[in-house]
Amino acid sequence: MGCNGCEPPPDVCEPERCDGLDNDCDDLIDEGVTLTLYRDTDGDHKGAGPGRQGCLAQGWVTNNSDCDDNNASLWQWVRYYRDADGDGFGAPGNWKDACGKPAGYVTDATDCNDGSTSIKPGAFKSCGIGACTNSIPACVNGAESACIPKPATTEVCDQVDNNCNGLVDDLPPVSCGVGLCQRTVAACANHCEWEEPRDGKPPVEVCTWGANICKPGTPRAEVCNGADDNCNGTADEGVLLTLYRDGDGDGHGAGAPIGTSCSLPAGTSSSGLDCNDANAAVRPGALKHCGVGACAASIQSCVNGMEQTCTPRPPATESCDQVDNDCNGQVDDVPPKTCGVGACIRSVAACAMGCWEEETEDGKPPRQMCEWGDHGVCVPGQPRTEVCANGLDEDCSGLPDDASDTSTWVQFFADQDHDGHGANWEPQSACRQPANTSRTPGDCDDNRADIRPGAVEVCDGIDNNCSGAPDESGVCEQSRC
Repeated sequence: MGCNGCEPPPDVCEPERCDGLDNDCDDLIDEGVTLTLYRDTDGDHKGAGPGRQGCLAQGWVTNNSDCDDNNASLWQWVRYYRDADGDGFGAPGNWKDACGKPAGYVTDATDCNDGSTSIKPGAFKSCGIGACTNSIPACVNGAESACIPKPATTEVCDQVDNNCNGLVDDLPPVSCGVGLCQRTVAACANHCEWEEPRDGKPPVEVCTWGANICKPGTPRAEVCNGADDNCNGTADEGVLLTLYRDGDGDGHGAGAPIGTSCSLPAGTSSSGLDCNDANAAVRPGALKHCGVGACAASIQSCVNGMEQTCTPRPPATESCDQVDNDCNGQVDDVPPKTCGVGACIRSVAACAMGCWEEETEDGKPPRQMCEWGDHGVCVPGQPRTEVCANGLDEDCSGLPDDASDTSTWVQFFADQDHDGHGANWEPQSACRQPANTSRTPGDCDDNRADIRPGAVEVCDGIDNNCSGAPDESGVCEQSRC
């Protein structure tokens, strides 16, 4: 019987050993029995460097704990502790072994809070403010201590923060008296006295800090100011104004009183005699005006508490007297004087300054006298030669385009479709344009307004623009594209 395929089979099948031989006859050498070995250069039985798989041999060991594999006397690692807050003390639960101290590590493992530089062995932890301040060792037996402030007490005037709120002697101020006599003083103050020394020297001022003393002010006569001047607990008694609603803001109110006050709030008055509180122009003492020009009139707005009606004076016929007689807001707006016809028509203002020479009684030269009145003089323009077909009456005959000289007449072309272009045939001469004609010829179809010179040519076999040729400029080719 063979031993795992070895031929010839040995008498006894041996277990595999790490010796470079196939001890168990499975055609594999040292399978499963190799070790991870590290080089031991200095022979101190401590290895270093990268490991390799193999059998134990001279100069190789199974550990890599040598700190210096070239010095047999230096091999021991040292345990270092993490010092995260840099306070010189490390956390006991965070360590690493190394030949040299890594950055951020120390050999002291007594820190009880490695996240705070102020909490470490030998340091003190403080808490609370004012009289509640307390201080204890930060670390006790390796554990961080909890600092508990001392209990607060009621604040008193002793220059100490007794209630531990960060403010010293922050008592509410002390008030006394009423009205304008009311006074408010700080709760705490120095009480100072002059004391005579026993040695005959000048007196010295001695001050003691304690509760303050409040003294009310002195009363005075009551005036209307919204304050209690006489300090009896009531403000403005006997001196208040009676208020009326002043809806139009004219300084006078109406209706029943709406209250009392020392001053006049917006929309109020101390007078209740307004006869129209919706119109600021209507009030006691104000005049009401109506009408314009010669029709203007004025009356008192309010009489015996009743609003008065203003009636304008009646208008008269406008005349040239620098007065608005017809009361339309315009002075001397007499209709202008007109003369002439056609292009000769002229118009001048009816009112003007009329001047004349007047002899003096003392033999001196005459002087010019002027007065305002109905002195406007209208002079027609000068006729001109009539121009045909412009709609004007240049010769001032009363009719436009009525020249009798046929040499000045113009030709008109029949325009039946009213497209602004007449037919070229059978023109007629005239001065005044006949109906259904045009002075512009060139229409090649006077029965269609869409066929005329200047029209857009389209592909329809018709000369739309009267150019003499239908469908020119390739319009049919363009339409097919």
